[in-house]
Amino acid sequence: MMNGRLAVYLALRSLRRHPTVAAATVLGIALAMLVIATILIVDANSSESPLPRMQTLDLGSLAPDPATGEERQLQVWIERANEAPRVARSLVPTQQGAAREGLSVAAPPPPRGEADYQAMRLAVRLSAVLAFAVGAVIVFYTMRFSVASRARELSLLRCLGEERHNVAGSLIIEVLIMGVIGTALGLALALPAALSLLGAGISTTGRTPSAELVIPWLELFAMGSLGVLIALLGVIGPVRWFWRLPVVDILQPRFLAETALHQRQPAGLAWLLPAVLGASWLALRPFVQSWLSVVQFFLVEAVVVVGVAMLALWWVRPLLRGAIRLVEAGLRIVLPLDAQLVGKRMALTSHKLVFTVAAVTLVFALLTALHDITRALKHEIHAWAEAALYPNVFLKRVPSAIPDPQTFARALAQHELLALRLSHKTGGELPVRLVAATDINPNRHAQGKLPLLPGGVILSRTLAARFDVTAGDRLVVDTGAAQHRFKVIEVTDEVGYYAYDGQYADIKSYALFSDGNPLFADNLEPTLGDYLVVRKRDGSWVSDDALQALYPYVLDRRGAFQAYWQIREIDRDFLIFDFVLVMTVLLATIGVTNTMLIQVHAREREFAVLRTLGISRVQIVRLLLVEGAVIGTVSALLALVLGHTVGAVSVAFLDRFTLFAYTLVLSPIASLAISGLALLACTLAALYPALVANRVSSAESLHYE
Repeated sequence: MMNGRLAVYLALRSLRRHPTVAAATVLGIALAMLVIATILIVDANSSESPLPRMQTLDLGSLAPDPATGEERQLQVWIERANEAPRVARSLVPTQQGAAREGLSVAAPPPPRGEADYQAMRLAVRLSAVLAFAVGAVIVFYTMRFSVASRARELSLLRCLGEERHNVAGSLIIEVLIMGVIGTALGLALALPAALSLLGAGISTTGRTPSAELVIPWLELFAMGSLGVLIALLGVIGPVRWFWRLPVVDILQPRFLAETALHQRQPAGLAWLLPAVLGASWLALRPFVQSWLSVVQFFLVEAVVVVGVAMLALWWVRPLLRGAIRLVEAGLRIVLPLDAQLVGKRMALTSHKLVFTVAAVTLVFALLTALHDITRALKHEIHAWAEAALYPNVFLKRVPSAIPDPQTFARALAQHELLALRLSHKTGGELPVRLVAATDINPNRHAQGKLPLLPGGVILSRTLAARFDVTAGDRLVVDTGAAQHRFKVIEVTDEVGYYAYDGQYADIKSYALFSDGNPLFADNLEPTLGDYLVVRKRDGSWVSDDALQALYPYVLDRRGAFQAYWQIREIDRDFLIFDFVLVMTVLLATIGVTNTMLIQVHAREREFAVLRTLGISRVQIVRLLLVEGAVIGTVSALLALVLGHTVGAVSVAFLDRFTLFAYTLVLSPIASLAISGLALLACTLAALYPALVANRVSSAESLHYE
C-alpha cells in the first residue's frame, strides 16, 4: 500500500532540490494554457452573426406584374461564350464561381466574405492548438528526461528499502503539482490577456469584438483538465521505466559499466518510410479523391499528413549528427579541444535532443509559414493598389453644387488630369456603378481598347471570379418585364473603383456600366457625377492646388492613403497570430532551457571530471553555448523547409478558397532573420544552464566514484 505522506514528502523535496527545472516546467505549462485559453475567450467574444444575404440587384422597387399584381423579382445569369467552367475542379472549397449559375431570390449564393471570416477563425484556433501541442511535447519529454537524469537518486531510494509504488507515487504527485499550478496560472493570466486583445479591437474573425464579455467556462475547464492530463501522461512512461529499473547497473561505478543506455534505432529501411508514404499518397490521391466525400477525403488526408510528419521525426537525428560534425570540423581549426568535446558529447546524447529540436522546429516553421501568408496578402493588396489606388484621388461633389462644364474642363487641362465621373454604387450581390462614357472612352480609345457603350459592362476581378466570368461573356438582367444583355468587354480593376470603408470583398466587387442604359435611367443615372476619380496623365502626385481647382468637388481620400489603411487592416487582423507566435517562441525558448538544465544536472560528474582535468569554466560555458547553437541551427534549417512548405500550401489554398489572386513571394532576408532568431533563442536558452554548470562542485560530484 502506498504511503501517501512519504510520496508527497519525496515530491516536494524533489521540487525544492530542482527549483529552476520545476519553475521552467510550470511556466511552460502556464504559457501553453495561456495561449489556448486566451484564444478561446477572444473567439467567444468575436462576432459570430453571419452576414445578411443581399438582394440580387438593388435598383429600387420594380413595377408589379400585371398578371399577379406582385412585385417583380430581378434575376441575373451569364450567357457564356464557352460553357466549360473556368474554375478548375478541386476538393478545396472555394468561393470562386459561387454565383456561376446566376442570381435569383429563390437560390441566392452565400454572402460575400462570410467564408473568409470563418477560415480566419479556424486558422487562429489551429495556431493556438499548435502552440498548445508544442507545450505538451516540451512538458512530456521534460518529465521523461528529468526522471532519467535522477536514475541514481531513485535507485538509492530502492536500495534503502523504499517501495516502488511510493517512489512512483512521488513522481506522479510531483507532476500533478506542477500541472495544476501551471494550468491555474495560465488560466488566471488568460483573462487579462484576452481583455487586452479585445480592448485593442482584435478578434478571431477580423470583425469588431462583441460588446458584452462572454467567458466560455466549459471550454476553459475542458482545456484545463486536458493540460493536467497531458502532464500526467508525460510521467507514465518514466514510471513504467522506473518499475523495471536495473538498480545494479545504475549504481555501479561508471568506469565499470560496459555500455551506456542505448536507444533502439529503427532499421535502415525505416528512414525511407516518410518518402515512400508521401509518394504513395500522391499516386493514390486522385483515386481516393473520387471514392470519398469531401469531408472524408480531408480527414484521410489529414491523417496521412500527420503520419508523414511523425515519421519524418526520424530524420531529425541524422540531421543533428550531420550538424554536429560540421560544427566539430569548423571549430577544430580554432578550438580543437572544444570541438572534440562538443562533437563527442552531442553525438552520444543526440537521441535526447530529437524532440527538443522538433518542438523548436514546429515553432519557427509556424512563424515562417505565417510570414509567407501575410506577405502574400500584402502583395495582393499592393498589386491591386498599383492598378486601382496609388495614382488616383477620390473626390465627392458638394451637395446641390453643379460644376460649370467649361471651367471644369479648363482645370483638368491646366493640371494635366484625367477624370472619371461616377455614380453611386448599388448594393446587392451584383453591385453596379455608372461612369460617364465621355470620360472613359477617349482614354480607352487611346489604349486601343473597346469603348464602353450602353450594351457593354466592365467587371472587377473579384466580381468576375465570383461569377466565373471572362471577357466575351454576356451578363443578362431579367426584370420580369424585359431582359437586358450586356457584353463583358474587360475584367480589370483599373477603372470603376471608388474608395470607401467596407468589407474587403465588397469594396473590390463592382460592375461598371456607361450612362445611357434604360435599366439605370431612373435609379443610378441621376447620381452620375456625384463622385469623381482623378489622376495625373503621367501618374505623378496630384497637388492640392489642382484639387482645389476642381471645386465643387472636394477631396474624399487619396488612393495611397487607402492602400496604407488596407495594409494596416491586414496587420491588425494578424495581431492575434503575433500574440500566439510570441508566446510560442517564448515557450520553445523555455523548453530548450529546461532540457539543457536537466542535462546539466545529469552531467554534474562529467563537468567535475573536466574541471579536474584542467578545463576552465569559460570553456564549459562555451561548450554549452555551442550545443545550444547546434540545436538552433538544425531547428532553423528544418523550420525553413517545413515553414515554406506549409506557407506555399496555405497560400495556394487561399488563392483557391478566396476571390483574390494570391501568390507565394519568398523573402531571403526574412528567412535569414527567422533563422537567426531561432539560433539566437536557442543560444540564449543555453546561457543560464551554462552558468549553472559553472557552479557545480567538483568534490561533491566526484565523491561517489
